[in-house]
Amino acid sequence: MQWLETHKHRMDSFLFQDLSNKLNCSQLNIPDTTQVLIKLKPGTDLRKLKDLCSLTPIDSECYNAPLLQFLSAKLSLQTIQTLVTHPEIEKLYLDREVHAFLDIASKSVGGTYVKNTYGLSGKGVTIAVLDTGIHPHPDFTLPTNRIVGFVDYIQGKSLPYDDNGHGTHVSGCAAGNGFASNGKYAGLAHGSQIIGVKVLDRNGNGFLSSVIAGINYCIENKSRFNIRIINLSLGTESVVPYIDDPLVQAAEQAVLAGIIVLMAGQGGTINSLASHPKIITVGAITDRKTPAISDDFIHIYTSRLQTKDGLIKPDVLFPGVCITAPLSPNSILSNQLEPFVINQSYISLSGTSIATGLCSGAVALILQAYPPYSSERIKLLMSQVRQVNECCFQLPQLFQLTLKK
Repeated sequence: MQWLETHKHRMDSFLFQDLSNKLNCSQLNIPDTTQVLIKLKPGTDLRKLKDLCSLTPIDSECYNAPLLQFLSAKLSLQTIQTLVTHPEIEKLYLDREVHAFLDIASKSVGGTYVKNTYGLSGKGVTIAVLDTGIHPHPDFTLPTNRIVGFVDYIQGKSLPYDDNGHGTHVSGCAAGNGFASNGKYAGLAHGSQIIGVKVLDRNGNGFLSSVIAGINYCIENKSRFNIRIINLSLGTESVVPYIDDPLVQAAEQAVLAGIIVLMAGQGGTINSLASHPKIITVGAITDRKTPAISDDFIHIYTSRLQTKDGLIKPDVLFPGVCITAPLSPNSILSNQLEPFVINQSYISLSGTSIATGLCSGAVALILQAYPPYSSERIKLLMSQVRQVNECCFQLPQLFQLTLKK
């Protein structure tokens, strides 16, 4: 236990507690590993775990995110004890679990008005949805295929799929064109391209390492696909200051690379990723099935709170209650939430995940009109719109503010 206490400052609190519990366990003779995120110091050329130290037979490497200076692995206590003193390592983190946040929308935010008035569809903008995957639904593939990329950090498959259904629904809110419903269930940016990045399994669960690997992929391929938006309708259950969260550090690098990062603000808490000042945090509001905003109210899925770092979140509110969007057939959600299945092509879901998908579509429309806009500029405009209208975000108001400048 002495080495653990001595090097406590080189680990986050989650890893320290996990190792403490294991060292106190009476069954230490049973081989055990801990899933660890390794943050390398800036400027290091090391890219593989085996370059850091000798490995034991039970150690195994997981995902690497070289642009973000992160490695991940399942490690024995012996190897962790070696790594915690390594001069090339900045800090070790527990590779915690992350989960999907599932807890008339286009008209409510003025999407139809903006499309008709300005002719915007999100064309030329690519949205990367880091989630449970994406099903090649007609709303994405017809009349032309707008799924321009897919990467799978769960099973390593090459063709798009979604065994949970969450990622498909979120993608549809952002960029579905309503092909299977004659336009009735179209998302906001029906002309945007989509990249499905599967970082969560069929149950909507994953690890920090898979999400960080997904963010690393987006930064690496930003220019290739013109990735302007990352949609993160996921998060961790634990709340820590954002400065000490490895997922936040990765998302911050994406923002610095010129990608706008949108994060769902979970109901009762604002998780560490959503609390970052450079990340646009989205809350859910009900539109009560009407286009008017006068009867909208903040829904139970969203909390408007002051974070540990003194910020008020979420930054913006979008419809997130009973939103109909593409269904991934034979997925977990299609089977477990059968009462919400509209037909063989669509399902109605609620939550801040859904609101975040709609926000991604709105941002795509803004970026089509004003390609140079940064995350900071868009967040400022959204804040100004919220001062005018405390309830649901309104695209027409944002464009009116922009045109006045």
